[in-house]
Amino acid sequence: MSNLNIACLLSPMADTEGPMDIAGGNTLTGSKKIMGKYGEVGLEATITFAEENPNSIHTDLLSIGKSKEVTSLQQTAIAMIQPKKHPGTLGVHAVNDDAIDSRDAFEVAEMLVAMVNKLENKPDMIFAGRESWDYAHGVVGPAVAAKLGYPYYSGVNEVKLNDGMKSVTATFIEGNDKIVYDIPLPAVFGTTDWLNGKDSARFTSLKGVMGAKKFKRNQMTVEDLGISAASKTTITNIEVVKSERKNRKVAADESGAIAKEMIDVLVNQDKALAAGGTGDSDAGAGGTANWAAADAASLNLADDVVVIADHDHKALRLSTKQAVSQARKVADATGKKVTLLVLAKEAGTIGDSCFGFGVDRVVAATSDLFEHTHVNSAGKAIAQLLGGAPSFLVTIANDLGRDLAASLATRFDGGLLQDVVSLEVDGGKLAGTRIVSNARFITSEKITADGPQIVSVRATAFDPIAGDIQPSFHTVAVSGIEVNAKVSGVTKGEASTGVPLNEAKIIVSGGRGMKDAANFGQLQELAGMFGGAMGASRAVTDLDWVPHNLQIGQTGTTVAPDVYFAVGISGAIQHLTGMLGSKYIVAVNPDGDAPIHKHADLSVVDKWENVIPAFSAEMKKALG
Repeated sequence: MSNLNIACLLSPMADTEGPMDIAGGNTLTGSKKIMGKYGEVGLEATITFAEENPNSIHTDLLSIGKSKEVTSLQQTAIAMIQPKKHPGTLGVHAVNDDAIDSRDAFEVAEMLVAMVNKLENKPDMIFAGRESWDYAHGVVGPAVAAKLGYPYYSGVNEVKLNDGMKSVTATFIEGNDKIVYDIPLPAVFGTTDWLNGKDSARFTSLKGVMGAKKFKRNQMTVEDLGISAASKTTITNIEVVKSERKNRKVAADESGAIAKEMIDVLVNQDKALAAGGTGDSDAGAGGTANWAAADAASLNLADDVVVIADHDHKALRLSTKQAVSQARKVADATGKKVTLLVLAKEAGTIGDSCFGFGVDRVVAATSDLFEHTHVNSAGKAIAQLLGGAPSFLVTIANDLGRDLAASLATRFDGGLLQDVVSLEVDGGKLAGTRIVSNARFITSEKITADGPQIVSVRATAFDPIAGDIQPSFHTVAVSGIEVNAKVSGVTKGEASTGVPLNEAKIIVSGGRGMKDAANFGQLQELAGMFGGAMGASRAVTDLDWVPHNLQIGQTGTTVAPDVYFAVGISGAIQHLTGMLGSKYIVAVNPDGDAPIHKHADLSVVDKWENVIPAFSAEMKKALG
């Protein structure tokens, strides 16, 4: 009998870098199906745990999809595990479903829960790729956890099994800090593209592949699950994202005129830098909040359009004000009020930044739990404060906000639109658009289910609104929230200074092509000239050349500045996904075929050493 049971949820994911088509106006087809990297790292961690703890771990692989695609995926996973050599036991389970493309994330989660409930060995740990099955909604993992009653932990960076295998020590990156939790099992872990020092699973061998074909899998039909699941959302339309980049090119020139030519294009021809401003991102008027203690039940929060605030424990972040602009739209269309819900250790000065952008009232829920806010503590607190299912709930589509939206939508049996870049109320239902498949397509989606409607918004897609509403301010103490995970260690990184990445109007980012950590000082200097911010690619933060909170990309910060300088960045899909919303992109890379140049308004085909110092010098002259 095993001491630890681990389930890996593996989905056949679309290879978004290959050919893709639109069928029927609302379905993406034609792509090759692969094991997504997010699923790979969970599988690799599971195999490694078994190797480090012989004869102690049972593994179950669970997949849903079209028969041919699931068979290929699971045989690849089995070949990686090599059951005859594997020092543990293995079960492989598949639901063959030709209708998978028409199901939303909630329906898939319901099916996976039914599969888990049929397992002989109840899982102690579940690894779920954070974005699987569902056009990168990030819904399946939190939904499965909520339905099973397991806590959910997203974006885990490192997991270590503790003695007795009844708990784990898990490390997360929070901004530039490392937070270590002791987490009792069972639990669900949402994996991204890096876990325990690895960003992919091991290679397979020919012998492993041949053996995998002979391994007996437990194959089921949807009917075998014995459930009646239904989708809560629908995709009404899909379109190709059209590039409107200027595609200007400046090539290396021995005369040294390249910097002046860049300035001519940026300032005089395209007037891009004129739009950049100084990086001042303040929105809304200031004031002094007069807090009054209140009882949550008397506030009737569930009747309002509730926005979960994003803040730094001192003031609101710009993202909150951007999200409120959409909440205000929903409130005006439905005759409701906008309540901003602030989860914080203490209300402090946060309320002073809550004036002048469309909020009717501000409710601060205070607890020591919110010193390091996590989806599990936040979700329980929000449910307690609402006192029932909300009418409309809005979160910011960052890591916490997406997890919260998915978890709460499952808890309240509601519909969810995730990471929208536009939002409307259509016939009483929320409808919006999303950018999917590594920014290649834009989908139009609508909530179809009755009940609570929840949405997470990509804040950088919206501007704050001005409003003269004078909000009321209320504090509510949160108590009685049981959270088993405990913070056991905090490693503070270098404190961030200047404009936050997702608020900067000009960003200067560097990649591996910068060659050395010391060279990023030149990018910092250039960003400082514009009152902007410095960013980086994932490769650079993994090398510890710059702090992790400067990472831009799919697993970092999503940005949409007026001007984005990509210096020494090749343009990997992971990075492009996080910055293609930029109004103007400048690429500096000596490789004329680098993908970044295809997405740039201005391409400078040269080494950064020949460009940035000269460009900075010319900009100093231009700025006086």
